[in-house]
Amino acid sequence: MNPSPTPGSFSSLSPRGKSGLDLNSYVPLYQQLKEWMKKEIASGTWKTGEMIPSENELAVAFSISPGTVKKALSELVREGVIARRRGKGSFVARPDFRRSLFRFFRHGSGAGFEGVLPVSRVLFSGSAKAPAKVATALHLGRSRACIRITRVRSLGGTPIMFEHIYLPPDRFGGIETVDISKELLYPIYESRFGTPIVWAEEFLEPHLASAEVERNLGIRQGSPVIYIERIAYTFGDVPVEFRCSTGRGDRFRYHIELR
Repeated sequence: MNPSPTPGSFSSLSPRGKSGLDLNSYVPLYQQLKEWMKKEIASGTWKTGEMIPSENELAVAFSISPGTVKKALSELVREGVIARRRGKGSFVARPDFRRSLFRFFRHGSGAGFEGVLPVSRVLFSGSAKAPAKVATALHLGRSRACIRITRVRSLGGTPIMFEHIYLPPDRFGGIETVDISKELLYPIYESRFGTPIVWAEEFLEPHLASAEVERNLGIRQGSPVIYIERIAYTFGDVPVEFRCSTGRGDRFRYHIELR
């Protein structure tokens, strides 16, 4: 039986905690507390999956009401920064991207591939010069030096998606040697490079297949495809990945759930 998780470090709550909120500020106290907690997570004081101090402990440390703390925590839950577990406490959330991107594409005639990870065939992995748009998004500077991974992702032997992935070399140096053929990248980013992905934005566009896509997806040049750009961020809203994915248009479907 696994031992119960221990709360995140409380050392940051005192004395810095009490001086971290400005009672005279026009910014509401719950908002100040919320931003302070996000900084603690971004700095690594509280790590992904780790339990954070309780509402009462935070209220005492900051000399504020439990209601103020509860409102700050509720905001963080809504934003996906922390997760509450009934009877256990609040934890730094671990985003689940297992179905991301592939939620847009049918993988076969039936549901046999549900929950199955795609297999990746890496075509290139190494140092490269990022396109200007990528360099701007990732703040790479004038040199535009990056790590580029180019791969084809398949399910059931059928190529589904062709991708270029751009990463800042100062964070991900050495990822070129990691076998990613049957692994998801985001857990690798976190476990090996200390860079969890906490949120991402995606942009979808209809395109026509280029000669490069024709070769790698086995479809005719000029066939309809769906092009998806993604910028993924770690804590502190720092962009750490730019991904360009092209998927077969004949297997595309759009699904979104609004609650």
